[in-house]
Amino acid sequence: MTKKPCNHEYLATSDTDAVLICRECGVVYLHMQNISLRFNVKQFSKFTAMMTEASKKLSSDSAEQPRKRPTLTLVH
Repeated sequence: MTKKPCNHEYLATSDTDAVLICRECGVVYLHMQNISLRFNVKQFSKFTAMMTEASKKLSSDSAEQPRKRPTLTLVH
C-alpha cells in the first residue's frame, strides 16, 4: 500500500503564523507559533466565520467605550 504524501499549498502567512492546505486530502493546517491545528475545509470555514464575528465585536466594543483599569481590593 503506497500513500502519496500531502502537497501543502500556502494560503496565508505572517511573521509567526501560516495557513496551509492539502487540496487532495481537504485538510487545512493552521500553524500559530508552537500550536498546530488541523481542520477539514468546512470546519475551517466555520472557525474563520466565528473568529471574524468575535473580532468585529471586539473592535466595536473597544470603539464604543474605553476599557477601565481593573481595580484591586486587598483583604486582610
